[in-house]
Amino acid sequence: MAGLRERKKRATRIAIRDAAMRLFEEHGFAGTTMDQIADAAEVSRATVFTYYASKEDIVFGDATSAVDALAAALRENAAGGTIATVRGWLGQHAGWIEPELVLQLRLAREVPVVGARRLQLYGDVERVIAEALAAELGHREELAAQLAAAALVAAVRIAEETAASRMEQHKRALTERETATLLDAAVAFAEAGISALAAQ
Repeated sequence: MAGLRERKKRATRIAIRDAAMRLFEEHGFAGTTMDQIADAAEVSRATVFTYYASKEDIVFGDATSAVDALAAALRENAAGGTIATVRGWLGQHAGWIEPELVLQLRLAREVPVVGARRLQLYGDVERVIAEALAAELGHREELAAQLAAAALVAAVRIAEETAASRMEQHKRALTERETATLLDAAVAFAEAGISALAAQ
């Protein structure tokens, strides 16, 4: 029964987000209310707030849970190497690189609260990676860990924006191989930075 409840919760969460993103596309972020989202998803306003605290949270879907999953993976796989663990996490959560990403990034550019939420999420990812790298490299290398984490997050952000640009230009989702190439480049960039710092 617990599995059925979880599936129903996930289905409701997805329905709310899908309805909201359609409305944001059609009416704009400011022109869409929580009541309209509830009506479109066929749930109550209270249900919307049960799953999402704000409209900007809806834009980024399960991002907070994904960051928590990264933190857990880094704790559980400390011996496997931070960068390798991050690459594995990126592969598992590569579903965010899809045509809807174009709308998500447009909202982040045009709506200050959405842009701020995006920066906050990237900051959370950077902090989690920096903490894991500091533990891996040794706490005397805290600056190196922070620099490497910042470089990796910046590279992932650029990969994301590159993917969105390509999808917008070609009107299609990227293939798994195209997505993997972008993410591999981001990881390779961070690995090169760590190697350069270690050589000093």
